[in-house]
Amino acid sequence: MPTPWMSVEQWDSMMRAITESKYQLLLGAGASLDSEGPLGRLPGGWDLAQEMATAFSLPGNPRGNLRQVFSMARSRVAADGQNVLAYMADRFVNCTAPSWYADLVSIPWRYIWSLNIDDSVENAYNKQFTEHTAKELISVSWTDPHRVPSGHQAILVHLHGVAWAKKTDDLVFDISSYLYAVTQRHRWHSIFADSYLEAPTIILGASLNDEIDLENVLEKGRVQGASEPSVIVMPTIDEFDKERFREWGLIPVEATAEEFLAEVRASWPDYFQQADVSADNPSRINPNVLSFLSQWHPIRTGSEYRLDDRHDFYAGHEPLYSDILRDLDSHRVLTDRVFREALSDEQQKVVCLTGSAFTGKSTIALRVARKLAEQNWTPYLLDPELRPSPEATLWWLRQHPRTLLIVEGAADFANDLADMALRAKERGIPFELLAVERRSRAREVRRSFTGVGFADVEVSDKLRDKEIEDLIRQLKGHGRLGIVADVGHTKQVEYFTQKHGRNLFSSMSNLEEADGFRSRVRTGYLLLKSETERSVFQAVCITSALGYGLPIGAAASVCGLPASELNALLHSESVLADFIRVARGRLHPRHRAFGSYMLENSFSKQENYAVTLKLAQHYGVQISPAAISSRTFAYRMVRQLLDHEMLTVWLGGEHLDAWYEALQETYAWNARYWEQRALGASKRGRHAPASSWARQAIAQRRDAFALNTLATVLFRRYLAEGGPEDGRTENLLEVAAYLEEARAMAAEDSEYPYITFFKYTLSWVERAKKANGSIDRRIVRRWNDWMHLVDISPITRSPEVREQLKSFRRKWLLLA
Repeated sequence: MPTPWMSVEQWDSMMRAITESKYQLLLGAGASLDSEGPLGRLPGGWDLAQEMATAFSLPGNPRGNLRQVFSMARSRVAADGQNVLAYMADRFVNCTAPSWYADLVSIPWRYIWSLNIDDSVENAYNKQFTEHTAKELISVSWTDPHRVPSGHQAILVHLHGVAWAKKTDDLVFDISSYLYAVTQRHRWHSIFADSYLEAPTIILGASLNDEIDLENVLEKGRVQGASEPSVIVMPTIDEFDKERFREWGLIPVEATAEEFLAEVRASWPDYFQQADVSADNPSRINPNVLSFLSQWHPIRTGSEYRLDDRHDFYAGHEPLYSDILRDLDSHRVLTDRVFREALSDEQQKVVCLTGSAFTGKSTIALRVARKLAEQNWTPYLLDPELRPSPEATLWWLRQHPRTLLIVEGAADFANDLADMALRAKERGIPFELLAVERRSRAREVRRSFTGVGFADVEVSDKLRDKEIEDLIRQLKGHGRLGIVADVGHTKQVEYFTQKHGRNLFSSMSNLEEADGFRSRVRTGYLLLKSETERSVFQAVCITSALGYGLPIGAAASVCGLPASELNALLHSESVLADFIRVARGRLHPRHRAFGSYMLENSFSKQENYAVTLKLAQHYGVQISPAAISSRTFAYRMVRQLLDHEMLTVWLGGEHLDAWYEALQETYAWNARYWEQRALGASKRGRHAPASSWARQAIAQRRDAFALNTLATVLFRRYLAEGGPEDGRTENLLEVAAYLEEARAMAAEDSEYPYITFFKYTLSWVERAKKANGSIDRRIVRRWNDWMHLVDISPITRSPEVREQLKSFRRKWLLLA
């Protein structure tokens, strides 16, 4: 271990994260200087400027100013008739990478960001060192559409363009090209800026001289949490630059890229062997292992080199595995049941922990993980950023049958997980999943799992007698009985049973502070000194209410606060640091439910309007068809942010039109944007624009959701305009036709077309019969057809849907 470079803890944290494919690589101009091009060794910026000035007959001495030389050469031709594009292609295409690139390609990067236009990296992966590559390389230029890497892929992004570009505008050398690049929607520069702040990065070959886009990102700094270190590697670094890099959140490593990567590769087998003890050849990595470890992270302690000394489990903070290892949690009766369910005889078992906020779902999940770990199982937690790969996960489970998969917020990937469980059953592979989800979204999990063992476990917020006794014993053992420390046991029990009605959160939040933790959070918000701090807190609460942490990049963008300043706030004695924690590049409230509480009780609708709008604008550049297909974090965040019902609560219905209007340029290509805008307007009686917006959604993407939205909007419009009383059955039949198309396109277990048809048709028939004394036979035929189909549909497996259908039938019989 190269101790002169960093501490043992930092190196260990870095290597473990590399094993899990968390790292990204940033290549500056110096990373290509050892490569050979068709015309010889590749030049640096100074030499290239001099060569181009000669080739394009520029007068005088350019003094190595590549940006100005390139800008002037764009409108000229060389002596041999070549334009700039042809000149670049001759110089920088078909390059040979140096030998140390064999180490570079052996590391499982998630992204490789390059400021170089040559193809050295591509050729290293695809021609020269194929036997060493850890992943398949996908190469894109900054002008290419957004793509999301799978577990076995690394994406190489040329931020300055590629030498084989078709337009000079695609090459970024001068100021105007740079400014143009960073303002383009759906471009990689914005994604890079966010990614750098959130993911650990290794920087090679960056001089930081005349690299505007790189220095502009780096100098904003990184937030230091319990996460892996980012490092910058340079052959020589003076003391001034070392201090500058440290202020930016970078560890300076004084070494050549060749020396550093060689040491990483030499350490790699030991760490890989720890991650996959069955590996018979750790120097050659199975792609399935890389894919699995990039998505599922082992639950363990010891890999973090920075610890949050403000974390306090008894103060209502989110539980960590270290809390469980220290036996800070009390024994919930359900824990034993969940443990038994996980160890049942069924080869494929899914246990879903549901309940309201502050009931201890996550704590139970971690306690079960520890109990299984003591039985030689290994628990893994899904990275909330990534959609799980079924093939890689099933491969791992076949090799490691004593694996427990844990998914927080399981509704996001319920269909993927259910498909995985069914495939495991077909192939005879053990599959043990512990899903954790809020009560409001638990139905999405339940409905997805059929054909495998499924247990739905509701966690109550009411403590039983045995649980109270155990909780008192635990608190006493750790000296945390608070205001009941000096009273007798009977009074201690009464505190939980009588004063707080056995409610877990109420009793714990008031145990050490009379006003309770919710009130402390609200008071803390009012004490924040600046508007910027308040906007950070509010943005964190909003994303928490959606079920996520706030990425550092989004925080910096939305709140206008550089990461370095945010870092100072979160590692000072500030009020903000008391209520926000950093984990895996995300900002979280100390407990996720505080977000919903603050939104409901403290923030004004005007404040919510501003922050939600900035969040939606920030993530607009990261939403693409590829992001939607991969169900990325940005997509899942925006999908909820656009929801008209949630926005109505947070902003007020009167502000919806202006909010959606402000986002039209960003999301006009997106069907869900138009659907939610249409539904929001329709609910407020603005039927004409709602109809237009619903049809716009169809124009963008004609699928079951858009068709169901159009049907809903048209039903509401025709009902509002008196269609039933006027006998305009043709309007109902028009809407029914859209729903029939939606039914044909929807998943077989989707109830939405059915519920929409029955709900609004009943409203129509009630009014038509009242006005005209009869029901049009064409409507009766349609109703009977839909009822016949619903009786043989898989949607009747859901108890909630069955109850709705019974209600529809009763009302219809009364009318008929």
